[in-house]
Amino acid sequence: MIRVCLTHDVDRVRKTYQYFTKTAKAIAKGRLSRAWKMVTRGFGETSPYWGFDIVIDIENHYGVKSTFFFLEESAKVQPLSPKSYKIALGRYHVNEPRVAKMMQYLDTHGWEIGLHGSYYSYDNPELLKREKTAIEEVLGHKIIGVRQHYLNWNENTWRYQKEAGFKYDSTWGYTRDIGFKDGKVIPFQPFSNNDFREIPLTIMDSCFADTENRWERLEEIIAEIDRQDAVLVINFHTNNFDEVEFPEYKKNYIRLIETLQTKGARFMTMQETYADIVGK
Repeated sequence: MIRVCLTHDVDRVRKTYQYFTKTAKAIAKGRLSRAWKMVTRGFGETSPYWGFDIVIDIENHYGVKSTFFFLEESAKVQPLSPKSYKIALGRYHVNEPRVAKMMQYLDTHGWEIGLHGSYYSYDNPELLKREKTAIEEVLGHKIIGVRQHYLNWNENTWRYQKEAGFKYDSTWGYTRDIGFKDGKVIPFQPFSNNDFREIPLTIMDSCFADTENRWERLEEIIAEIDRQDAVLVINFHTNNFDEVEFPEYKKNYIRLIETLQTKGARFMTMQETYADIVGK
């Protein structure tokens, strides 16, 4: 049986500077109707980047549950570093009342909550621990899973994650392709004689949308997952379910679920998969 983990990185919960940047790009491409919709709809609590209600409706409809990785970003804007603007601007905090309420709702209704480690936390053990604690304070219990923001990773990351108390990571994957990074299909142990696991990321929404032969590639990936009794891990960001700005993403997500259900896939949270792997 094919095991599938649906996951969601919660990068943003509201649209901010994107009202200007995304609209400008749409205008530059001559998509005036889309530009108008982008700039006039969804402010505050109706932000098109909220996304949770759409995901919940889809997953309830198909009878599946997923894992949400929440981000607690503390990076600051550096005026002379344009890169820092995208990293730091428009972020949220997990203890914001509306965010915390959603996290608690998901947690008590069968979804799993994990940490989306902030941009620099992959190489900062104390920062990683603080972010884990911030989520646990909202939920009132420990969490066991992590995926690093931007899939940032170095040779120290797994050790820092393990020392922070995580049981699994799902950072190992591509940012510009789908499939198996370095040929690693099966979840693996970065450390010998330890119960920490890396559960590789297989498909990310933006990569899938940019793959021309995506559905043929998916069939190949599913076949390999089935052959090796591995786990198909899929990541669709919650802020990408706005059909004006990301017209393919919601349709792709629904079709992925339907395709996998026709193959008799077993849908599991990452925590359930971890327990299945280590036999606990």
